[in-house]
Amino acid sequence: MRPRAPTVAELGETRLVRLLRRMLDRPGACAVGNGDDALVWQPTGQVVATVDSVVEGVDWLADQTPAEAIGHRAAAVNLSDLAAMGAEPKLLLLALECRGEISSEVVLRAARGLAALADRCGCSVAGGDVGLSPGPMRWSVTALGQLQGPPLLRSSARPGDRVWLIGQVGLAAVGLAWLQRHPRLPEAGHWAEPFVRAHLWPEPQLAAGRHLQQLACAGARLACIDVSDGLALDAARLADASRVGIHLQLDAPAWPTEALQWLERQGLSPSELVGAGGDDYALLVSAPAELDLVAAWPWPELPCCAIGQATVGPAGKAFVAVGNQVVQGAGWLHGN
Repeated sequence: MRPRAPTVAELGETRLVRLLRRMLDRPGACAVGNGDDALVWQPTGQVVATVDSVVEGVDWLADQTPAEAIGHRAAAVNLSDLAAMGAEPKLLLLALECRGEISSEVVLRAARGLAALADRCGCSVAGGDVGLSPGPMRWSVTALGQLQGPPLLRSSARPGDRVWLIGQVGLAAVGLAWLQRHPRLPEAGHWAEPFVRAHLWPEPQLAAGRHLQQLACAGARLACIDVSDGLALDAARLADASRVGIHLQLDAPAWPTEALQWLERQGLSPSELVGAGGDDYALLVSAPAELDLVAAWPWPELPCCAIGQATVGPAGKAFVAVGNQVVQGAGWLHGN
């Protein structure tokens, strides 16, 4: 019988930090890295910084979420923000809060998931903090990136621009709905498996962000936002920053019949999940009408399609239709 892993409290802060550093440290990432009171970094170009947290019971379901997926998500939500700015990720800082009775194995597995995505995206976890808290587990990550050219801003859209969607929307919302109704993960080959995977393992569109930044360096006027709180809500945020209206029309989702039938039995609207479900980490991009983003699109496996237009007004408003249904959902806002 496998011995029980010690809890975080039993392990103690010093030993836990030592184990986390063994897993996360990447020598040479900074002039002065983990081990001192603060890191010393010598970046080139402009520094792009963002911070976000994922919280147990809010951003993941404790009973159905693999521990590695927790750390993966903590990194992904921040890396997606860097992608939307066109930045190259370099460093992550982690602040972890958890209850003392949580198994240290859960924490270390989650850290392994964070480190795996960081490694794959070419950045390092360079420092952070660990603390015990009576509340839910919280992984707060600060991501630092570098930018060699103009940033991609929300405020650059103009009336007449075409609006493009990079990535897919709606799948993660279906996956979350499935997990909320089932005690276990779906088996491989089950229709729900790719939807649940989209929720548990979001992918930041960093390569697409770099491609857009190259276009911006060549003179293209682009506006960009990452779609994390729902397409309609994030489109309205881009519209508000640019003082334009946005009109989007998407096809009805071509999901498996089993998925559509299950959603109908649950009283869930596929169009609402596509337009307002959230948790997608796609990119919404506005570009001049004459610029065809897919003309030299280097990733045939990554969807990139024109889905609408920026309009004169009403400023700050987004109209989104999926199939023949107008999306009414407000997306994800804390406190709603």
